Amino acid sequence: MKTVLKQIDKIKKGQLKPVYAVIGTERMLIEEVTASLTETIRAGQEDDMNIMHFDLTETSIDDVIFEAESFPFFGGKKLIFVHSSYIFTGKKVSAAVKHTPSLVENYLNDPSDFSILVFIAPYDKLDKRKKVTKTLLKSAEVIDVTPASEKDTADYLKSYCQSSGYSMSRESFERLLQLTDRNLSKAKNELDKLMVYHIEDKEISMESIDKLVSKSLEQNIFELNERVLKKNVKQSIELYQDLLHQKEDPIKILALMISQFRLLLQVKILRKKGYQQADIAGILKIHPYRVKLALQTEKRFKQEILSQAHRYLITADYEIKSGKVNAEMQIELFIWKFSTMTE
Repeated sequence: MKTVLKQIDKIKKGQLKPVYAVIGTERMLIEEVTASLTETIRAGQEDDMNIMHFDLTETSIDDVIFEAESFPFFGGKKLIFVHSSYIFTGKKVSAAVKHTPSLVENYLNDPSDFSILVFIAPYDKLDKRKKVTKTLLKSAEVIDVTPASEKDTADYLKSYCQSSGYSMSRESFERLLQLTDRNLSKAKNELDKLMVYHIEDKEISMESIDKLVSKSLEQNIFELNERVLKKNVKQSIELYQDLLHQKEDPIKILALMISQFRLLLQVKILRKKGYQQADIAGILKIHPYRVKLALQTEKRFKQEILSQAHRYLITADYEIKSGKVNAEMQIELFIWKFSTMTE
């Protein structure tokens, strides 16, 4: 991520390249790159007519290349963003648009000096077997915007908070990370909202984080399962009823509960086999932080108890979908039943 921030800094200083390839799914970083390029070009000319956006699901790459090779009407430089650049991937897109990859290859080998062409590929990976992709990676300034690691996310948010003149306690910062699943884009959006709320005192509190930060359904289910595991029946049912009042589907709630109990079981089994946190995250293909939380929780319960709870939830899911039982009632019954299980 440090490399990306350095590249953004160079863009802001006017050190521009003729072609960029923005590759990855971290939305916040994509927006930062896009905004930095736009602001830099805008600062050097008055007319926004030279700043263009195309989407390859709607526009042929042939038209984009034609535009990049055409002189600007009002002088200056053209800035051309090419969104949904799926032609560099193995994705199959059902669009009526036809593309000629060889035109891209020819352009990349000899780009116009009056155009800046920015290919935005918000995908996990490109198809490096394609000739057009090989040419892109060789010729363009590649900006890697893959999702930030837990450490990079924390470092960036701390720096952003401090440079904006705000402060928060370690506990509050950890709470913000927890509620946003340690996702950089989510956390940055929520932090901006908190900064507006605390524009007078510049001190972001735990209370305001709990009050203002939007919780995803997954986050609410995580908290529900925590209450269930602690056998706090009253608070578990209160949270469950809150979710129902928010029009959440009981079947979806149940599916997420099953998923989280399955994760606890998987982590327990893999830990017993000697695997460490990073290994488990790799095997299960999930974020290391989720494994960390699961490791902290599963140690409190015997495998038999977790298996029994998991089986009960799966049975409840089957019976609900078969129309044998009431969905809302079945989840409450599980909460009561788990509170009587012996650890």
